[in-house]
Amino acid sequence: MIGQRYRDFVDELARYIAQTGDERCTGIAERLDAPVRVAVGGRGGVGRRTVARALARAGIVVTPSPDDADLQVYVLAEVVKPEDRDAVGAARQPVLAVLNKADVVAGPTAALGVPVEPMVAMLAVAVLDGLLDDTLWAALRMLADRPADVSSPDSFLTADHPLPAQLRRRLLDTLDLVGIIQAAAALARGASTASIEAELRRLSRLDAVVAAITAAGAGVRYQRLLDAVADLEAMAVTDSSVAAFLARDQTVIARMAAATDVVEAAGLHVDRCDSPAALLRRALHWQRYGRGPVTSVHRACGADIAKGSLRLWSQAGGPP
Repeated sequence: MIGQRYRDFVDELARYIAQTGDERCTGIAERLDAPVRVAVGGRGGVGRRTVARALARAGIVVTPSPDDADLQVYVLAEVVKPEDRDAVGAARQPVLAVLNKADVVAGPTAALGVPVEPMVAMLAVAVLDGLLDDTLWAALRMLADRPADVSSPDSFLTADHPLPAQLRRRLLDTLDLVGIIQAAAALARGASTASIEAELRRLSRLDAVVAAITAAGAGVRYQRLLDAVADLEAMAVTDSSVAAFLARDQTVIARMAAATDVVEAAGLHVDRCDSPAALLRRALHWQRYGRGPVTSVHRACGADIAKGSLRLWSQAGGPP
């Protein structure tokens, strides 16, 4: 998964600490491996609390204040309003927009200038919080046996049907119409409750949003890596073992892996290759890239990918 390859460097540093007992590096390792913190924002009524709940239940560290966050998730619903564009433009951290209550991205969301992922957060929370109790499953089975009018929420609530109105309201509050329709249809086909919950999670697109957050965090992780390397380089001036750690193949290649995450999260492609000729071409390409009109972070990425590729080139039999 894009955004996870920083762990190669974390693991290398952990091995170095275990081998040497150098406690000066422990704080560096802890800062490097701290979770990426996410703030969830958006206009009132778009479902930002539900999105935040779903992300937290999926393992994302959600912080209430943007000032404490490394990334921002900005929640939209239906249309992009001027205040949405203003809020996204004013963010000091990288932003991922989430179009809640939607299974596809539609409309002028590209005008935001940030990645946009669709999500149905209510379905994710229903599954992860175990909100579908025996009473609601029985209600869904009744709907599977005797379909109700699901053309709109109001029609569902007011239609003539033996399912009590309070249970219909609970179903709407838990699954919305899209979840009710999918779950009842699956029960009518004889699907198990476990398989239906798995399908509801898939329809929520929670996992795709988590993957997008992880990818967006690649830049945050890489900046932490650069900060860690700067601290280690300062130590290496008077400590040959730290200098040797920074220079060894595994460390250089781990830095390349983290840099690869950053450029791939930005939509670029890093060739996967193992022949000496291809590795040398890759090194030269990324060396040129880093010398071009790119940000300082991407300049560092270009250098790290080039250096790592040259180490692999040497290991593959390239001339010393």
